[in-house]
Amino acid sequence: MRSLPIVIAIGLAGCFYPSLTAPPGPNRTERKLTLPYDLAWDAVHVVIADNEYRIIVENPNEGLIETEAAGSFTLADADCGRLSGIVGKYRALPNKDSSVVYNFHVRPAGNEGSVVGVEGTFTAPLQIPLRPPSGVQCVSRGVQEARLLEAIAAQAKKTHRPRFIAPSASDESQ
Repeated sequence: MRSLPIVIAIGLAGCFYPSLTAPPGPNRTERKLTLPYDLAWDAVHVVIADNEYRIIVENPNEGLIETEAAGSFTLADADCGRLSGIVGKYRALPNKDSSVVYNFHVRPAGNEGSVVGVEGTFTAPLQIPLRPPSGVQCVSRGVQEARLLEAIAAQAKKTHRPRFIAPSASDESQ
């Protein structure tokens, strides 16, 4: 009879089961651009600014830009695993305190090409019943990475070097 409260407490406590989803492969997180490295770097910066991400670390020598996204994410973006309790198993939901860090990798691919990669790290605080809150690493579904790569590819089509225009004879006389 003394073990009954312990069994009840264990049943109420719940368990956490991490995600079994495989992270997206390079075919979904990288894109080759027909743009030199320096211009690809600029295109990535435009997309970062458009999305209002905060740059945490930037190292052009390594081709790395680490950013933090404002706001949370949804279950469509990442799988945070499952919780179980009295009501059965249910998906762990990210909340307003969840965060996303995107690592952008830019590397040259020849003289006139570049490869851009994006990796999202999704973190959500979870409250498992009768346990202290803890952060869990969620597995990306590749949705946001694909969206960002599309935006970078679109920006790359608009990015070019400034063109030199020689002054006309009338400009020189003034």
